[in-house]
Amino acid sequence: MPKDLRGFLAEYERANPREFCRIKQEVDPRYEVAAILTKLEESRKLPILFYEKVKGSDLPVVTNVHSTKKKIAASLGIDPQKFRDKYLEAVENQIPPKIVSDGPVMEQTVGEHDVDLKTLPMMTYHEGDAAPYITAGMVLAEDPETGKHNASFNRLMYKSRNRAGIFMTVGKHLHEIYSRMEEQGKPLPISVSLGNHPAWALGALYIGAYGDSELGIIGGLLAEPAEVVRGKLSGTLFPAAAEIVLEGVIEPHLREEEGPFCEFSGYATGKGLRPVVTIKSIHLRKNAVYQDICGGQHREHLVMATIPMEANLYRSIKGAVPTLVDVHVPAPFSLIISIKKRFQGQAQSAMIAAFSAEMYLKQVIVVDEDVDITNLQEVIWAVGTRVQADRDIVIIPGVRGSSLDPSAGAEGVVTKMGMDATAKPSLSSFPKRNKVPKEVMERLRLEAYVNLDKL
Repeated sequence: MPKDLRGFLAEYERANPREFCRIKQEVDPRYEVAAILTKLEESRKLPILFYEKVKGSDLPVVTNVHSTKKKIAASLGIDPQKFRDKYLEAVENQIPPKIVSDGPVMEQTVGEHDVDLKTLPMMTYHEGDAAPYITAGMVLAEDPETGKHNASFNRLMYKSRNRAGIFMTVGKHLHEIYSRMEEQGKPLPISVSLGNHPAWALGALYIGAYGDSELGIIGGLLAEPAEVVRGKLSGTLFPAAAEIVLEGVIEPHLREEEGPFCEFSGYATGKGLRPVVTIKSIHLRKNAVYQDICGGQHREHLVMATIPMEANLYRSIKGAVPTLVDVHVPAPFSLIISIKKRFQGQAQSAMIAAFSAEMYLKQVIVVDEDVDITNLQEVIWAVGTRVQADRDIVIIPGVRGSSLDPSAGAEGVVTKMGMDATAKPSLSSFPKRNKVPKEVMERLRLEAYVNLDKL
């Protein structure tokens, strides 16, 4: 199994040539890369896209690496249906990282006085974006009190040759680490790595308690220690086999305008006064590949975030409701849960566990095990036939949510809603669903009765 991005790309292209598209014509990073991806998504096509020539940069660009569970599972050599089990196994059986003295990403280094972010093919995706952005950068930062490293994805807005605005969600772990350093009046050293094996993204997106080791989870996914190099700045680490790494500091007590930027919610977040990163050096492999994640409500952006989220929510809710069947994140800030309800109140227990496990969640729907939670028509059917608003809806006002939610109040304060769409008092006592006998459905072959080609 390849352990770096370029190894995975080469293997996937060989095994799945119809799902890997090399674009040889020059494309403009301003809107054109996003336009090509958007048109493919409209045609229900989700290939990995490798842009060989990007205007204004010598680096090729790859995007859509995480656009399907099949691609992500392939990077780990597992069946997509077993992905959740693999992820939870990695969380429970973490393998600490291994610090190495060198790695492929150290093949070339650009010093502080020669740093120029414009050499990177930063993208402008939508007409609401304020500037070119780096979106696939995984940030690693060391907690000044514990010495543990946190991994996360944070958007970076181009400002000048060596400066970028950074968006950190209040309440998330990187923001807490930065706040601890800022209280001491010190800059926070960070690394920003681009072009990593998909296991790194899955680990960085893990949602757990403060201080949990994303690097250990990455090792668990890879089935071996993740190799990291110590940076030139105190406390910085980064993947030894990354394609590109930026080393820099988030300045204390400095805020400048950042945004707007079109986010995963499908809306542009407004501009705000946010911290600034000063880039001190750039490391890169020979013939480096720049990895991009198309901003906004695109498939890759949603898939790569929801896989770790669903795994963590499944584990957390299962602890409160042992008869949990499955969970599904169908849209931003939303969760559907199916349970095998044994007694009244279990749906509410599932809601509470879900809201406790994921700060961003705003609405949770709980259904019985007879509902396919990946089929939104069935979910809405359950809501329409099993819910009475005065009895089955729970409202929780004034709770911390996501500042990326355009309907939220100041600092991302929201009103959360849980809906019990299970049959009352139980599924067994509720009217039976219309259903053709299973034996007939399995026996009957439609093509014996209907010419499907003419329909």
